[in-house]
Amino acid sequence: MEQRFSFILVFLLTFSSVAESKWESLFDGKTLTGWSFAVEGDVKAVDGEIQILTTKNLWLIHEATYENFELEAEVKMPTDAYNSGIGFRINKGNGKKPQGYQCEVAEKKTGSVYAIGKGWVLPKSKNEWDGFYKVAGDCFKSGEWNKIKIHCQGKQIKIWINGHLTCDIEDDKFNKGGIALQHHGKGAVHRFKNIRIRKL
Repeated sequence: MEQRFSFILVFLLTFSSVAESKWESLFDGKTLTGWSFAVEGDVKAVDGEIQILTTKNLWLIHEATYENFELEAEVKMPTDAYNSGIGFRINKGNGKKPQGYQCEVAEKKTGSVYAIGKGWVLPKSKNEWDGFYKVAGDCFKSGEWNKIKIHCQGKQIKIWINGHLTCDIEDDKFNKGGIALQHHGKGAVHRFKNIRIRKL
C-alpha cells in the first residue's frame, strides 16, 4: 500500500512538472526575436518589457502560430488616453492589415473581442455595450500592471482581466494564427511583459 502511494505521488509530481513545462515564453525579456512589425513606430525591449510607441496603427506579430491555447500576458497602459490590444489567431493577410481576433485593451472596452475583417464579436451590437460594461466593470487599471488571460479551444473563446471573466463566447471566423500586440496610435508608451503560452 505504501509503495503504491509512493508511485502515485511520483506520477502526480511528474505529470505536474510536464504540464508546467508546456508553457513557452514568447518574449525573452531582452530582444524582439520572433516578433516583426511593418508600420513605422518605436518598438523596443527594455528591462523585461516590450514597449511600443507610435502615432499609427502598429501590430507587433509573433511568427509562431497556434490553434488551441492558453495565453497569459501582463499589460500596462498610460493613465490618460490609450487604445491597444492583444491579437490572437492573427494572420498577416495582405501585408497591410492583419486578420484575426483582438482582445481590446481600450479603457472601458478592455476584455471585449473584435474580429478584424468581420467586426465586433463581443458585444455584437451597440445596444449591448451597457451589458458588457456591467460585466467587465473597472477590472482593468490604467497606470498599473494588469494580467490578461486568453483561452481558445475550438470555437470557444474565454478572456479574463485580472482574474475577472469578461468573455465566454463561441465564434469560428478564425481558427489558427499568431499572437500580436497592438498600439493604435493613441496615447503614450504601451507596455507588455511576461508573455507566455501553452498549447491545449
